[in-house]
Amino acid sequence: MGIMSIRIDEKKRKALKVIASIEGKTMGGLVSELIEDYIVKNKKQIARLGEEAELKELMKLSEISFSEWDNEDDEIYDKL
Repeated sequence: MGIMSIRIDEKKRKALKVIASIEGKTMGGLVSELIEDYIVKNKKQIARLGEEAELKELMKLSEISFSEWDNEDDEIYDKL
């Protein structure tokens, strides 16, 4: 498990500590739960970003194939 350090307002930190204590959780456990909920809530957006990245990678792979078609004789068609 990774370690993450965050800075929050002192009042919010104290409130978080009280809530965690009432729920019988650690502050780290509570923050971890909140992050998990946020990730689940935004999963569609994360998936969409992943699909866009995959598409860009596929486009880059196809550039090599299309570069074979590029030749100086075809430059006359560029002006059309």
